[in-house]
Amino acid sequence: MPIRQRFVREQSLGPRSAGQRSLSRRPVGTPGAAAVVPTARGPARWLGTLLPGDPTPGRLLRFAVVNLCTVSVLLLGAYAILLASSGELRWAAACLLGCFCLDGLDGALARRFGVDSPFGAQMDSLADLCGFGVATPLLAYHWLHGTASAYAIGLACAMLAACAMVRLARFNVVPKQVRHFSGLPAAMPPVILAGAILLDVEPAGGHIGLISGLAVLMITTVPYTKFAPLLTLPRWVWPATGAALVVRPTATLGTMIAGYLVSGPVLSIVRRFARSVPAAAGPQPARSASATVAARDPVRSHVRIAIVGAGFAGLGMAIRLKQSGIDDFVVLERAGEVGGTWRDSVYPGAASDVPSNLYSYSFAPDPNWTRTFPTQPEIQSYLNRCAVQFGLDRHLRAGQEMLTSEWVDDAAHWRVDTPAGSLTADVLVVATGPLSKPALPYLPGLERFTGAAFHSATWDPSYDLRGKRVAVIGTGASAVQFIPEIQPEAAELFVFQRTPPWVIPRWDRHKTDLEQGIYRRLPIVQRLARTLVYLWRETLLLSLTSGQSMLKPAEWLARRHLHRQVEDPSLREALTPDYRLGCKRVVLSNTYYPAVSQPNTRLVRSEIREVRPDSIVCADGSEHLVDAIIFSTGFESANMPIAARLRGRDGRLLADDWRDGAQAYLGTAVSGYPNLFMLLGPNSVSGQNSSLLTMEAQVEYIVEAVHLMQRTGVVAVEVSREAQASFVSDVHRRSIGTVWVSGCRNWYLDARGRNTTLWPGLTRSFRQRTRRFDVENYVVHAGVRKPPPAASAGGGVRTPVND
Repeated sequence: MPIRQRFVREQSLGPRSAGQRSLSRRPVGTPGAAAVVPTARGPARWLGTLLPGDPTPGRLLRFAVVNLCTVSVLLLGAYAILLASSGELRWAAACLLGCFCLDGLDGALARRFGVDSPFGAQMDSLADLCGFGVATPLLAYHWLHGTASAYAIGLACAMLAACAMVRLARFNVVPKQVRHFSGLPAAMPPVILAGAILLDVEPAGGHIGLISGLAVLMITTVPYTKFAPLLTLPRWVWPATGAALVVRPTATLGTMIAGYLVSGPVLSIVRRFARSVPAAAGPQPARSASATVAARDPVRSHVRIAIVGAGFAGLGMAIRLKQSGIDDFVVLERAGEVGGTWRDSVYPGAASDVPSNLYSYSFAPDPNWTRTFPTQPEIQSYLNRCAVQFGLDRHLRAGQEMLTSEWVDDAAHWRVDTPAGSLTADVLVVATGPLSKPALPYLPGLERFTGAAFHSATWDPSYDLRGKRVAVIGTGASAVQFIPEIQPEAAELFVFQRTPPWVIPRWDRHKTDLEQGIYRRLPIVQRLARTLVYLWRETLLLSLTSGQSMLKPAEWLARRHLHRQVEDPSLREALTPDYRLGCKRVVLSNTYYPAVSQPNTRLVRSEIREVRPDSIVCADGSEHLVDAIIFSTGFESANMPIAARLRGRDGRLLADDWRDGAQAYLGTAVSGYPNLFMLLGPNSVSGQNSSLLTMEAQVEYIVEAVHLMQRTGVVAVEVSREAQASFVSDVHRRSIGTVWVSGCRNWYLDARGRNTTLWPGLTRSFRQRTRRFDVENYVVHAGVRKPPPAASAGGGVRTPVND
């Protein structure tokens, strides 16, 4: 497969960590809490690894009740097998019924109490295997040898099928859209056996093997999430299949196995095709929104607010909506789990360059950060905890990427297309951020390369780099983090550098138990530490925007860091930047320079001319044999990819309006796109401070706008063209003289060299600009909003307010 096709496939399929548990399957925590509750010390600290949150006696009791139900499931399932093997079929069926009733009760209690059994998934699998994968073949064995009456066996089969349907009570096992079919696969083997008994089929050894194999296949091999789309077939398919298995078992079973084996690739191709259609189509002429969506899905649901993206920005928006009393919203996420960039960035050594006390929500501080700079697993865990803590799981629509979205002027709402159908929303909040689509450079011959090739943002954990010749293209922030991690494993490491980064020491350390304990018991101390970090970062930002002479001490520190860690004069010269510190992103590392100084590492400064099947050829004629290519070439931040999917008033495409550069008022609202708000949009990202500060300011701005619309009955607000033009002009004027436009190439600038990404000032000034919703700069549309089309049983995505 050509490299560009592989790259598109990795982006369309989302993160590779498929084994991670989806948020939609987690229990609901206590909504609206003000912070992530820490764990205790001592014995309770060990329990805290199993019971996230405050281990109070009440929670420990509820935790014990849930685990008691879970363990009872396994014990009853094992006892039912013993009873069935001794011929006590009635008691075996009774135990199995209790087994799966407790299984459903376990899930219901976990959601009700806000706790979850750490052994829940394993016990589910074991209980299924014991209850159906073993009990059903045992019943078939008794039927074959006549050791029990047909009436008793049929009764036990009916009980087993009923037990399978009882699992419908455990709503968090499968996605909500297919939960009403989740018990059908497990119910099929006993139903087939009962049908054979009722039809008076002559028992034979082949039937035993058929039913046993089918039972094990349904329980241990067929994953619900993969099998679920097949369950949306017409209902008559299932009894017809059961009858076919009784009459022609061999042919039918072979057909089912073949269908199962090809279902995965077929469904994957269908999903890839559905995702690629909007991008491949490109800009379309203006057309009726109702005609566009009605052809796909005439039945839609309606929500007050639709949030696109479940990273830091999307989750922060959702939490503040709930805290302000707004509950009618959904969060559309293309992947199966929250986290955004931090969910996808699984490359070795991934971590934040912002200290942990500042790289978290101001309304949800976490005293349990283990390091000064948080690592990717810690950040991802923090986001998962926040989502559960504030009860966002019922609002999350995982696996529902926004394919297109169009403003319907006469109805005053947005119509959003997703792979699962369509929905409408009064307000659309785009929270995909500037780091959502990796940038892949054009290299001649790249499609002919036969080795592994991937971007650091789509890291392939399954690929073993040990003993390989690895080429790293780019020396940005991610490369500086993962190069020291892979250098000891690689046989040869070629680092292709266009311009060297400024690297300053990373003052990182493990936080002590005493420090964490103080933060837990005295939260004001952590807030003070957060304030000090904020002021330090603001001071650095001041030197980047006004007095570049203030950068000289930082440049001296970076050069001293380079001289101390690199002894080779020629290598040191190659690693010395020739531009002002801050023009490109400043990176922090104590291990990058030692890694590139190792004998198996070679720094390549010549431009790449072409890529051959097993090598890279440079402009100076040198050729480097490589087995793998890793791109560390950043993201398409100046040209936000989401713009190609948004159509505003009169069908205008945002990508067309942004052809000469992205523009938005306060990085939040765009003229011509009513009721559309962005988080971390153009010119809202902080230069060297935490972007969560400007993001939270935008969130408060949007929440106030929504409340104003509710109070006044306004159906739509749209920033005026004059206000947007004035803001953009002010940003460009203030960008002049900053270090970011001092001559180097960076990801902050668009193709014309204009700053379309960063806010050219202190985060405090941005927060002042957004401290209130300035309705005077907006065009207000009053009137009566037409009710959205009512949903029916025909299909579509239903998102009721109280689901």
